[in-house]
Amino acid sequence: MKYPERAMWVRGSSRLLGLLLFAASCAAGEGCTLLVDSSAEQCSTNGDCTSKGGAFAGSVCGPEHTCVIRCTTNKACMAQRGGQPAICVGATGACAPLLSPDCKTIFQEDSTVLENDRAVVLGVLLPQTGENAASMKPRVNAIELARRHIHTAAGGLPSGDGASRPLVILSCTDADDPVRAARHLAEVVHVPAIIGPAFSGVTTTVARDVTIPRGVLVISPSATSPTITHLDDKGLVWRTAPSDVIQAAAMVQLVATRLEPEVRTALALKETDKIKLALVHKGDAYGVGLAAALFRDLRFNGGATAAANDPAYYKELGYVDPLKTTPAEQAASYKKTVDDLVAFAPHVLITIGTAEAVNEVFAKAEASWPAAASYRPRHLVADGLQVPELIEKIGTNDGLRKRVLGTIAGVPGANYDSFANDYKVVFGTDTQPDSYAAGAYDATLLVAYAIAAAGNQPLTGALVDAGLKKSVPGPRAVPINAGHNDINAGFSAMGKDGIDYNGASGPLDFDVTTGEAPADIQIWCVRSSGGKATAFVSSGLIFAAKSKALEGTFSCP
Repeated sequence: MKYPERAMWVRGSSRLLGLLLFAASCAAGEGCTLLVDSSAEQCSTNGDCTSKGGAFAGSVCGPEHTCVIRCTTNKACMAQRGGQPAICVGATGACAPLLSPDCKTIFQEDSTVLENDRAVVLGVLLPQTGENAASMKPRVNAIELARRHIHTAAGGLPSGDGASRPLVILSCTDADDPVRAARHLAEVVHVPAIIGPAFSGVTTTVARDVTIPRGVLVISPSATSPTITHLDDKGLVWRTAPSDVIQAAAMVQLVATRLEPEVRTALALKETDKIKLALVHKGDAYGVGLAAALFRDLRFNGGATAAANDPAYYKELGYVDPLKTTPAEQAASYKKTVDDLVAFAPHVLITIGTAEAVNEVFAKAEASWPAAASYRPRHLVADGLQVPELIEKIGTNDGLRKRVLGTIAGVPGANYDSFANDYKVVFGTDTQPDSYAAGAYDATLLVAYAIAAAGNQPLTGALVDAGLKKSVPGPRAVPINAGHNDINAGFSAMGKDGIDYNGASGPLDFDVTTGEAPADIQIWCVRSSGGKATAFVSSGLIFAAKSKALEGTFSCP
């Protein structure tokens, strides 16, 4: 017998009798979950409930911190919740709803998958609403592509006993309240791992406040701040993107070998003449961390450091973190940044941020630049600005297009080409996958391989961490390429000596003590068609992490 969700308050003997009768009928049915006390947060552990005695005997602390009758099956949970997606969480014995204000999308083969009590639910945490949503769409698609590849190749995740476990992805946005979204995944649904977050500041906050204390692993495809390297994470923070220490080194060399010489040639400057360089950055961990690395290593005007250059020739401007400020504070900060920037009139402008940097700084500074100025800045933009908004803002301004260079981790190769082709077949060409979308695909496969290494053990973040440590080069590790064809071989090898994973985003030779891998940096420019900016393309140059030098032949359209 199936019962709708309901709350029953324990306030008197008649209510208690009704409660006991309903609990008895539940016990005879399909294991439904009954809320036995809906008062405000009145438990934090199962022991809090059982200690109440009486009607609470056998109850557990549910996801809303209320005492509920223990569940037994996912199917009963969904029936009890009116057919809404839910799972019976083995760790707590409580019925957990999957959907929330932040988590609105479930990727699975069909609506019956969750009825399988062996189904594994993983979380996704990316800013899928707001101004960064467009750049996140390829990453979400890439995660879903990995899930589909796992299903078509292996029927799901291996379990160690010959039966497969369906993989379900619960996709959440962290644009509104990252901690709230993370808590739903970690504390209500009890996922063992989360792909994301995208941004360094959000990754640090979520890890510190939610996932590390709850024993949940996060693996970010694009959080690059150097501060993450030494986070006290208990092995629970990994990333497929490299530290910005490498991106900073690439940008430093671009300033010295390309941008400053271009300015000097264009303006016929003498060797003793000085150029002006400005650095604008977002006020989060990503922006502050990359800016700090650049300030330390930049060399211009005869090889002088940023600190050694007179304030007339170097200016650093930071704007607020949009996640931690009000719209009014953001507007004031953006305006001051643009006003100060235009007044300084740099020859070279380095910008670190995300979509807001394009919309509120890059575009508005260009629009505010004096029409009579004899020059406009050469732009060097960090990876977070490789977003559709930048293509849109450049538009038909071909002069601006030719003044923009950017950097991003990951260099295209055969594995990336295969990934991009599979992406195109499934999702079309409306969205283009960048190297961080490839990293999101890699992160999903890597977590799947780590789960394969766990066998029949109940999944935890610690077990996923242990499995990830088996995906690095070793004397007996099996070489595994990203993509559909190697999935079964990878699953098999993870049950033995592990794998040497070569990802769509590049080789991922992790340092298992930090959970990160070095990567080459691609130098990109903007292509046009029909007089309009259309796409980001490789310039032919890369910064090689191993040699710590720019390599290749520069050729931008």
